[in-house]
Amino acid sequence: MFHNGRKTIGVFAENMSSEVQHKVCDGIIREAMAKGYNVALFSSQGSYGQSHLFCVGDMQIFQLPPYEDLAGAILILDTMDQKENSQKVVNIVKSRCRGPIVSIRMTIPGIPTVLVDNFTCMENVIRHVIEDHKARHVCFMTGPKDHFDAIERLNSFKDLMEEYQLPIKDHQIFYGDFWKLSGVPACDQFLSSGEKPDAIICANDYMAVAVASELIKRGYRIPDDIIVTGYDGLDYGLSFSPSITTAEAPLEEMGRKSVQLVDEKLNQGVTPKTVYFKSKLCLRESCGCLKGHDIKLMSIRRNQYETLQQNSHKSTVFSYMSIQLAEFSDMTGISDILGNYMGYFSDLRSFLVCMNRDMDIDHKMFRYTNEMDVRVAYVNGEMVPRANIPFKKRDLIPEEFASPEPQAWYFIPLHFLDYSMGYEAFRFQDDNPAGLTSFQFDVMLSNSIYETLIHAKMQKMIGELQNSSMHDALTGLYNRGAFTAYGSQMFEAARAAKKPIFIAVLDMDNLKHVNDVHGHIEGDYSLKRVAAALSKCCKDQYIFARTGGDEYYVIGQEDTEETVEACMKAVEAELDAFNATKQKDYEIHASYGYYYDVPGDGDILDDFVKVADRFMYHNKLENKKRRGELLR
Repeated sequence: MFHNGRKTIGVFAENMSSEVQHKVCDGIIREAMAKGYNVALFSSQGSYGQSHLFCVGDMQIFQLPPYEDLAGAILILDTMDQKENSQKVVNIVKSRCRGPIVSIRMTIPGIPTVLVDNFTCMENVIRHVIEDHKARHVCFMTGPKDHFDAIERLNSFKDLMEEYQLPIKDHQIFYGDFWKLSGVPACDQFLSSGEKPDAIICANDYMAVAVASELIKRGYRIPDDIIVTGYDGLDYGLSFSPSITTAEAPLEEMGRKSVQLVDEKLNQGVTPKTVYFKSKLCLRESCGCLKGHDIKLMSIRRNQYETLQQNSHKSTVFSYMSIQLAEFSDMTGISDILGNYMGYFSDLRSFLVCMNRDMDIDHKMFRYTNEMDVRVAYVNGEMVPRANIPFKKRDLIPEEFASPEPQAWYFIPLHFLDYSMGYEAFRFQDDNPAGLTSFQFDVMLSNSIYETLIHAKMQKMIGELQNSSMHDALTGLYNRGAFTAYGSQMFEAARAAKKPIFIAVLDMDNLKHVNDVHGHIEGDYSLKRVAAALSKCCKDQYIFARTGGDEYYVIGQEDTEETVEACMKAVEAELDAFNATKQKDYEIHASYGYYYDVPGDGDILDDFVKVADRFMYHNKLENKKRRGELLR
């Protein structure tokens, strides 16, 4: 793999912007490269409340690896907030990877694990708070109820509270998220009894900072009023003011150990065993043991300040980049723009955009194609102009971008919701091999590529429809002229045969609002979605057309009016089903009205259209009342 004849260790993770993941991967990569291994790191972004479709697209990255070619695998899956997804990754790795497998921070049956001794490490923090600071009313914020680390750390708290004969009431234990989102509800619960806690002990630093921040917002002084402590020893907790007392987990050493276990199995035949690491108690300002600023703390805060400034500048730069990307409708233009911005990734060595072959916007791709193309290439600090380089998916990168020394590559999915377009490949400088990717950049790039696919498809449609004056260029349906011509023929035939016929008028609701708030591209998308619903639900023998900006006509012969009603209801149901997927920040609805009768001798097509239009407008008013919308 990577065309250099070296064995490759696969690493499987999520949310590489996390400091925890970054430190672990730094240890993995440095140890692997020191021992002569390549590293292929496959990472999803994480759901964090995003739609189910986004999660489906995100998880496609784990379909990419050539598992059979890996010398071994390291799993860092404890940060996956959807456990069914982590189990899917475990299953595929166990079934296809032929080498040794090691897990970090998450116990998996049948797989040796590198763990922190949660019980004794958490014990050190709790004893310090109770013995040295005489805290008696102590609250504990743990992680999710089914999380291994959360369970062990909570059990340590319960056992020590019992040892010190300190009662625990229901409000003193809060189940958090191991992230930054539960500070407010945790404080609500801890303060609900009316008795101020002496200390709040948190099962990691992210939650500790969230709690401390909320307490300060409510007017409490830390540590004078309430002590707050964390766990993990992250720079994130040290940069906060007051700095968070914590137990520092040796994350980099855990990463190094996982590589050593794989190496020992490969070269010595030693079966890996579960290894436990102990943490170090780090006393800081949030418990009152460090009143001033030590050199390390000042250095970390300075670095954090500079990082914030850089991120703020990078965010602005990315915004301008997004504006420029919107001007281009093909990958060549995107590549040219990205070349102007790669320098903002100061530790980046190489960056590739690897795209699926022969993508069609009308047919979703849920797997990567066996043949891929590099369409953007930034290699060793230089942009490859207008790259279009074919390679096999199994190789992960083209041979011309490989090098003989051990290599470490990150692979991040490129997708729009569940539509797979390919992946990004990052390689960072050797002095900082575990670089940080940018979720903002990844999403922006994915959206830009998807827009180019939409544009290409629309251009193709326009080119085809220009050859026919009878079709609507946006939706592909008949236009008004075609409806008048063909519809009149059908109407006159029904009148002559004394058979019933119907005219239906559909009008999209709130198109102006979609255009004004979400943009005309979204407005066009909505119009095409209504057209697609008509195409799916109406019979082939009907004639249907887009006859105006947001108006559609349907004409057809039916023996019963119930069949017509069922067809219109099916269109409504199709739009409701789309809205239920939450793909858009708005909903798409259409109101309809129809007129069903046998044409009289003096009737013409427009007579039926006018009656159907009156019924449609009446239904539109009723629909808006039902949905509680203002008239638009």
